Amino acid sequence: MIPEVPVEDFFHSILPPLPRSSKNDLVGEVIAKLEENKTIKNDRWAAFRVDPCKHSEKEPQAFQGLTGVWNDVISAAKVVDGSLEQTLGLVVNGHAYIHSDQVQLCQPDAFNELCSKIQPTTNSDTSNAKRRKAPEDRYYVYDIANPHQFKKGDGVNQIIEDFSKVVYDMEQVLARDPCRRFTFGTTIENRTTRLWFLSRASLLRSTSFDFMTDRRELVHLILSLAFSSLRDLGWDTTMTFSHVDSCSRRQYTIDVDGHQFTTTKVLSDASADSPLGRATRVWQVTDSAGHPRVLKDVWLETDRKEEHVILENILDAAKSIKSEHEYDYRAELEKRMLKPMAHCRVLVDDETVDGEPVKGPPDDTGAIMLRGYDLGSAKPVKLLPDKTSTPPPPPSITYSMPGDRDYIPSSNSRLAEGPNTRSEHLDPSVSSPQVTLAQVNQTAATNVAQRKAASTYAGHHRYHYRIVFEQCATTIYDERNLGNVLRALLDVTRALWIIYLAGWVHRDISGGNVYWFAHAKTGLLGDFEYAVKRSEERHHDVRTGTPFFMAAETMRNVYLYLPDNNKKAPPKSLLDPLNPAEEEEDAAPIPVAESEYPFSYNPLHDLESIWWIIVYVLFFNDDESFHSLEPDIRQEQMEKLFHGQLDITDRQPFLKELSIGYIKVLKKWLSPTLYPALDLLVPLASDLITAYTNSEETHPNEIGEHHFNIHNTFTKYLKTAAKSLSIITLIPVKATGMKRPNPTLPEETDSERPSKRSRTSVNDQSGGSVSRTGNKSLRQARQRSSKLRQ
Repeated sequence: MIPEVPVEDFFHSILPPLPRSSKNDLVGEVIAKLEENKTIKNDRWAAFRVDPCKHSEKEPQAFQGLTGVWNDVISAAKVVDGSLEQTLGLVVNGHAYIHSDQVQLCQPDAFNELCSKIQPTTNSDTSNAKRRKAPEDRYYVYDIANPHQFKKGDGVNQIIEDFSKVVYDMEQVLARDPCRRFTFGTTIENRTTRLWFLSRASLLRSTSFDFMTDRRELVHLILSLAFSSLRDLGWDTTMTFSHVDSCSRRQYTIDVDGHQFTTTKVLSDASADSPLGRATRVWQVTDSAGHPRVLKDVWLETDRKEEHVILENILDAAKSIKSEHEYDYRAELEKRMLKPMAHCRVLVDDETVDGEPVKGPPDDTGAIMLRGYDLGSAKPVKLLPDKTSTPPPPPSITYSMPGDRDYIPSSNSRLAEGPNTRSEHLDPSVSSPQVTLAQVNQTAATNVAQRKAASTYAGHHRYHYRIVFEQCATTIYDERNLGNVLRALLDVTRALWIIYLAGWVHRDISGGNVYWFAHAKTGLLGDFEYAVKRSEERHHDVRTGTPFFMAAETMRNVYLYLPDNNKKAPPKSLLDPLNPAEEEEDAAPIPVAESEYPFSYNPLHDLESIWWIIVYVLFFNDDESFHSLEPDIRQEQMEKLFHGQLDITDRQPFLKELSIGYIKVLKKWLSPTLYPALDLLVPLASDLITAYTNSEETHPNEIGEHHFNIHNTFTKYLKTAAKSLSIITLIPVKATGMKRPNPTLPEETDSERPSKRSRTSVNDQSGGSVSRTGNKSLRQARQRSSKLRQ
């Protein structure tokens, strides 16, 4: 459900205010001028001789008259008040794609664009309009606002298509342009017009009006948008475009508490694709002296503390830990945490004095963007019907994703399935795949809006927050030395031990929050936005964490190791892709005992996330020298364990199977030189299962918290593994198609496997042969693996 706001309230509280003018009734005087100029004739807009539904051409031509109406309103307004300065123009061109750098994102029927990028005409005859044509000139998401979707008809199907497309278009604006705080949208079915608004806290729409007869509303809309400030149109004026680097990436200058930082690299921005939420973006930046730093930009719930406050509270708690040996827990924890150097609640530009912007109040999705309008009074309406299909995820050209094939698509590949929306089900480490979308499928856009119809789109209001850290460290996604990855996890586990002793839990351990700081040769823990004091952590329906790395219990928000659950027979292997009964059993979730004891996050969940990070590293990387010989099997495992949805039920069985040493299937596809990592995963899984079982044994009377401290076990095994695996250089599995030094062997079944004598040459399907070089490489890898174990 989404809020539907009366159109009068939308104009008053949500749409940009009318431009400042010496005229008391600017709208009325503009309408009078339009009537005088015959722009309005016979009680309708002269540019529309017939209603769009009666037009013989398609939508772009049927609604082309809006360009003339827009331009004539602008001209009349400038005659009425010559001080007005135009900000936006209108482009009606259903064949134009909106681009993000060199990537096609979406194809709205019309949109507003900054005037510095277009040349509007004042003639109602739109055939003379100077419009740019692709590919000579392109329209970029950084320059547009208010995407439009049109339909000549006003039936249910046309409404559904318009609504789904405009929601998708607005999502793309917020996701691809980091300088955007919110955006507007417009849908028109024949003459029925609705206005839309999307921020990081709300998706809403207005009630409808007739753009043909409700001329005051249309003129008001045009004047509000055309002469608005960038701030009121949704741009963030504290973040400005700086330059395009040598890799054709846009870089920005960002203000944090009066200090200027220039971005050099995106470290993480995946959550920005989710239209409602924190939209966390993390950059590597340089300060005014040229020193590298890390900057995080996020939209926090208004009832959440700023991260620098949380960090200080945790450090204070660590300082108060009692120690017989005068151990300085605070100092030890500080060494393993990102250190803030600047932070602020982002302020909006309130007004301009002598040409310089004057800072106003802190930005907020309610008090500022909606000007205090109470969405609780709005009517909740259904966005779209429930029934629709979900398209498969498109291929990734960066890190491998569940559902991706293990290859690199060509630069001109096209996806008929539609655009990738990333959000939580994709790799949290990188931006979404940059691919050409010349054949945008309407179904994809429909699904984007459909997935949100199950919940109300008016959640917690949020404030805009930035924090800069001194250390410029590398997330483990980008660290290529496996030993350094494990050392980072070792240091972070030590930090989690102190956090546990201090009575806190992190609640969002992920690959993007664990850093390797090469300068100090240490691991660092970051992103404490969700950290809470355990005594204050209470049961709630909102699950925190990154789905790729969440513990099985936190995904399902229920205790899974209660005595009743442990008596149940374990499920058949969810790992073996050759198990014919697997698909049937996957359909039903694993039963668990009902719990009367409120579920709460505990330190074991943080440690299980560490374990899942190790699993992730093995699934999504190969040894640079010796690759997996069974990438298809790996892909099937990715589908089960890393599809990123919160309803996953395969994780607990996987953890249990490894706890008892079931690693046969993993060895089918794992790079042979990575086998020693299994000596790390198996005992850690076993200790986790034991700790969970023991801690929940006395449920519901209590949860045995003294069983939570298994951090020493983790550090012991991580330390050993980091030393033995330091010679391994990781390569993301998506890059293996570019360089494959060791030949792969054809797939062999038991019935087809040749005898030892006949393995000197195995014929391939093309009639050629694969020499025993492949077997030799495999033997070398196994020998190397054996040495690593020793």
